[in-house]
Amino acid sequence: MTTIGHNRTPHLRPSPTPSISPFLFINKIPIVFSEDWDTGIGGGLWSTGLAIAKYFERHADIVTTNLIGLGRVKCSGKNTDERELNSWTQKSDENCVKREGLVALELGSGNGFLSVCLLALNASFKMSHPGEPPLIEKLVVTDMVDHISLIEKTLHVNSHVWEEMYVRNLAESGSGDGENEEGAMNSYFGTLGNDDTPNASDCDCDRGNDDTTTCKKVTVIVAEHRWGEQEIESIREEESKTRRHNQQSNEIDANVAIHNQKYDFIIGSDVAYRDHLHAPLISSLLHFSHEHTVSLIGITMNDTKPKFFDSLLEAGFRYERLADHFMEREFRGKNFGIFAIQRCR
Repeated sequence: MTTIGHNRTPHLRPSPTPSISPFLFINKIPIVFSEDWDTGIGGGLWSTGLAIAKYFERHADIVTTNLIGLGRVKCSGKNTDERELNSWTQKSDENCVKREGLVALELGSGNGFLSVCLLALNASFKMSHPGEPPLIEKLVVTDMVDHISLIEKTLHVNSHVWEEMYVRNLAESGSGDGENEEGAMNSYFGTLGNDDTPNASDCDCDRGNDDTTTCKKVTVIVAEHRWGEQEIESIREEESKTRRHNQQSNEIDANVAIHNQKYDFIIGSDVAYRDHLHAPLISSLLHFSHEHTVSLIGITMNDTKPKFFDSLLEAGFRYERLADHFMEREFRGKNFGIFAIQRCR
C-alpha cells in the first residue's frame, strides 16, 4: 500500500504547485489541468467536459443546492416530483432538513478533469459548512484501464480537493505478498482533510453522536469500468475479495463496492459519440441508478444521433436538457447539450 504525505501547514484553500497555473477556479478553488493529447484521446479536454465544468463554475450555487436536495431525498427516502430534473436549471428551496452525503460516479472520465471540478465544488462546501455532511462523500472515477494512470495523475496534482484516494493496482502480476497484487488498491492521502483546517475540531464523530455523517472523509476511488460489463466485474471483484481476505477491511470494501452499489449522482461528458456505445452506456446507467439518481451527461449533438434519446426512453429513463443560458456562449445553440437523466417511476 502506497501513501503520499503532505505537510500540515494551516490553510483554508490549498493552492496548487506554484509553477502550475490553475486552469480555472470553482468557488475560488483552483483546478490544475493541462491537455496532453500524446497520451491518447483521454488526454484532451472534450467540448462537453469543458461545458459541464463551466456550468459548475458559473452556477455553483445551483449545482450545490441541488446536490443538497439529492442528499435530503437520500436521507428521507421519500419520492420527489417532476421538478427533480428541472431543479438543475434553477435554485431550489434551501430549508434546512437532514441529509446525507452522496455517492457519485463518473463514467468515461478520460483524464479525471470533470471529477476534479465536482470535487472542488464539494471541497468549497465542506470548508464553508464545518460540521455538516459533505455534498459528496465518495466519488468513483472510471474509464478503460489505459486511462487509469492519467486520471490518477490529474487527481494527484489536485490533492487539495480530496482526503483519501484508492487506485486499482494495474500490475499484470503480483509479487506474491498481496501488496502489489493485480486488483489491489493503492491508497493516498490528500490535503483537504488537513488536521489544521479551521473548525476541524467541531467534528463530533468520536463523541458517540448518532449523526456520524457530519465528518465523513471525502474518498475518491479510481478504477476500470467497461460499460455494460458491470455484472462480470462484480464477480471479478468478489473473487478478488476472497483472495485477499486477510488484508485491511477498508481496502477490501473500496475494491468490492465499485460495481455492487447504486449511485446517487452520475456524471459523464461526450460519452455517446458513437452508435455502438449507446447500448452499453445505457446498460451501465441502468445498473448504477436507483429511482432518485440524477445523471448529468454532456452530449455533442453532431456526434450523437436522436436514436440515443429514443433508447433512453425505451430503457425507462426520462431526460431534460439544460437551457442554453446556463451554458457559456461558445456552447449555446444546437451543437452541445447538458442533459439531466433519471429513471422513470
